[in-house]
Amino acid sequence: MTMLDTSDVAVASKAPWHDLFERLLAELDRRATPAGHRDSAVEMASLDPAIYRDAAHFERERARLFRRLPLCLGHIDQLEPGSVLAREICGVPVLLSRARDGEVRAFLNVCRHRGARVLTEQDVVCHRQSLVCPYHNWTYRLDGCLAGVPRADAFPGLDKARRGLRALPSAVRHGLIFAVLDPDAGPIDIASYLGGLDEDLEAIGMGRHRFYRQHAVTRATNWKLIVDAFLEVYHVTRLHAGTIGSFFHDSVSAAEPVGRHLRYLVARETTGEIRTLPAECWSPQRHATMVHLVFPNSVIVYHPDYISHLGMFPTAADETLFVHTMLTPDRPADEKAETHWARSFELMDTAVFNGEDLAVCEQIQRGLSSGANDRLLLGHLERNLRWFHGNLAEVAG
Repeated sequence: MTMLDTSDVAVASKAPWHDLFERLLAELDRRATPAGHRDSAVEMASLDPAIYRDAAHFERERARLFRRLPLCLGHIDQLEPGSVLAREICGVPVLLSRARDGEVRAFLNVCRHRGARVLTEQDVVCHRQSLVCPYHNWTYRLDGCLAGVPRADAFPGLDKARRGLRALPSAVRHGLIFAVLDPDAGPIDIASYLGGLDEDLEAIGMGRHRFYRQHAVTRATNWKLIVDAFLEVYHVTRLHAGTIGSFFHDSVSAAEPVGRHLRYLVARETTGEIRTLPAECWSPQRHATMVHLVFPNSVIVYHPDYISHLGMFPTAADETLFVHTMLTPDRPADEKAETHWARSFELMDTAVFNGEDLAVCEQIQRGLSSGANDRLLLGHLERNLRWFHGNLAEVAG
């Protein structure tokens, strides 16, 4: 088993997270002084509960966010050459395919004859030589080209070259598969879309990580409530007291916007160790927990020796497909490594994410219509939420 050690990453200048570490140290020092927990410079804010439950608001988000912006749909390792994966993403039937040439492509999982699903198996990787629509057996190659039409004489003048599967603009960057759900959108430049986060992903070695396991589950909560939970640390030592809370300082973090994305560090009990280390040895995994928000709906959490990618894909105002993908520095080399990674996945996916975070989000969703709160308060420890929802309002209205 190989642990990622970002102290080995050669840097010509300060790492992207260097300033955040300095702010973490300053915050820890401030907490150690009398009255150090007060932050009167930041006023409270509030959110309208309707943004989590209003159907019209949800439809605007789906149209302006989830049909227009690049979304991370998975990891290239999920698909060996000759395999496909179908999944409903925000109401759009998507098909990810990796042909024998090794290239990953994204299509609409819709036959070009009468619109049936080409691949009916959902959320499971399937190995295929070709794709055959079950309705009339129109057959497609894994590169999307229409290969065969039964009784082709019934379609005089059919141009097979124009009846391949509808491709979605897609690209692979740092091992992550991105796509836009609108087939009429133009080509996408993921490096430009990520902006400064692209440097983070390169420095931390995202592209060298390997797919280990994925769990997709539909939960009865608005997608933004889940994102909210991963943008604040006020709850960590409380909600997660029985699981991971003891590894962290209480509500100490530092964040900075990167365009519409976000980069932030959460102070761990090990953060103080960096005072005796050169800056190039400050690890955003061992000496803190770095979190990325890739706008609008991806959260990447950098644990001490692996990475969690979280995708929140809404199907309704009060329902979200939550996809957790675990990435490890290497594939398990032996039974000991497999046991370690399996235990880590079970802790985070079952106990922490699904058992604590998502469970609370579902409780909140049920309480939104009760009338208990006409506004939802945001204290200064939840300032990332104010920033996130401000961005959403600008883009989605």
